[in-house]
Amino acid sequence: MNNNKFFACVMIASLTTGCASITGSTSQSVSVRTKDQNGAEISGVNCDLVNKNGTWFITSPGSVVVHRSNDDMKVTCKKEGISPGTAAVVSDVKGSMFGNIVFGGGIGAIVDHVDGSAYEYPTLIEIAMGTFTKIESPKTPVTETKNPMGQSAH
Repeated sequence: MNNNKFFACVMIASLTTGCASITGSTSQSVSVRTKDQNGAEISGVNCDLVNKNGTWFITSPGSVVVHRSNDDMKVTCKKEGISPGTAAVVSDVKGSMFGNIVFGGGIGAIVDHVDGSAYEYPTLIEIAMGTFTKIESPKTPVTETKNPMGQSAH
């Protein structure tokens, strides 16, 4: 077999084997805490977490495992005698999704988008009762470094 045919066979075999996903699980644990508008914790609040993949119920403070989705999650918390608190919890693309595009040739990225494993929610959801909040994952700050010539490098 000549080298070109051998190389082609190796490439086809490597592209058709293995798992499409390298980004991880389709589920994620999130914690919910509720507080008043002054920041004091309120316990015993019933919360519903909803995205296109399901609905989960929790009493705060507490944790629950949710199914990841590319859609934001709506959280509604209610307790008698207190105005409800609601939040839109933003679904962010996980950093490993870009590696999946590079190493998976795009197939893994499509699978992970569809099943939700390419996305994640903030692990802590704090709901201020009586308000609506948009909750996003904390962003990692970009640090500036200097190369030996004293010029900025990003």
